[in-house]
Amino acid sequence: MKLVNPKIKELEVGSLKETIQTGDLSFFQYEKEEILGKYNIFDCTIDSCIFKNISFENISFEGVELVDVIFENCDLSNKCFDKEAVIRVIFKNCKMTGTTFMDSKLENVQFLECSNKYVNFASASMTNVIIKDSDFEETSFLSTKIKNLEIDNVKFKGAEFISTALKDVDFSNSDIYGAKFDVNSLKDMVIDSMQASVLVGLLGVKIKD
Repeated sequence: MKLVNPKIKELEVGSLKETIQTGDLSFFQYEKEEILGKYNIFDCTIDSCIFKNISFENISFEGVELVDVIFENCDLSNKCFDKEAVIRVIFKNCKMTGTTFMDSKLENVQFLECSNKYVNFASASMTNVIIKDSDFEETSFLSTKIKNLEIDNVKFKGAEFISTALKDVDFSNSDIYGAKFDVNSLKDMVIDSMQASVLVGLLGVKIKD
């Protein structure tokens, strides 16, 4: 896979609270900042920005696209990126419990060392995506379109893959125990021999000792 990283050059250090109020979140770097009160980022593109050590607990997103963005050590739990474009974005060591990407477009996106429990990718389109050293337990992939997905050491316990083609996606070094797959999603996915015994029951086959 030829992955394109975020295209970020020189950035001005900014105050997130101040730039939210102006509505212009482009070409800034934001570092550890306490956000008190409620803020709403709406109808804009966050472009060429780096966020480090920021909790978005008091910040909501509405109609927000992400282009050339890095989130590092951030809390993005329960944020909504439904029906939006997420292009050339890195999420590193982020907490994203309950975040939704339903019907969104993810292209050249990396999830590295993230906690993504209960994330929803239903009807999303994922192209050139890397998931590495992350927790994706109870995550939903329903009718998700996937092209070039690389996963490495990922926990998928309780995750659901329904009507999601996983051709050539290599799960062999990830934990899929307790994950749910429908028959069509299983076709041509890559697993190891130990994982085969876990998945064979989904095909209605009984193993005799």
